[in-house]
Amino acid sequence: MLIRLLILVLMVAASPGLAVYQVGDTVDDVTLVDLAGTPVNLSDHAGQIIVLNFFTTWCPGCNEEAELLEAMVWEAYRPYGVQVVAVDIDELTSLVSGWAAAQGVTYPIWQTDTYDLIQRFPLALSLPYNAVLDGALTLRYASVGFDLLDIRDTVEALLAEGGVPAESVSFGGVKALYR
Repeated sequence: MLIRLLILVLMVAASPGLAVYQVGDTVDDVTLVDLAGTPVNLSDHAGQIIVLNFFTTWCPGCNEEAELLEAMVWEAYRPYGVQVVAVDIDELTSLVSGWAAAQGVTYPIWQTDTYDLIQRFPLALSLPYNAVLDGALTLRYASVGFDLLDIRDTVEALLAEGGVPAESVSFGGVKALYR
């Protein structure tokens, strides 16, 4: 598996014409599969803020961030229409499913073995890698590593720009209306 990642790094480095997303670019739609093997599209979540997390089960930083991503982003912002999607890089589904259960991860996990999406994000193979897309699928934040405060600040700013979904009735939802 590590050899496949090294090959990918070399392929990307050898592709000088490869278009890479920068903050402010609109991310193209991509079709991956979820852990049940069902095809899923990034555009399925257009209109939502998407926190996109690239990971592998063997990455120590990815394991450390999973609990925080679950509790402090997914659970905290899901009522406001924020979607967390983790993209596993080329591992067996059974391994990833077991990892998700052990980590207590409930946000969607998509898988890829083609690297079509990953190679377009700068340094996405420097795991963990996190990106935040707005409702128009515009890249608004991208970072190697996991900076919870930066991710939350970006999500909060995007929520303030677009408001709170009408179905949100929590105190946090009411409070967000008056920012």
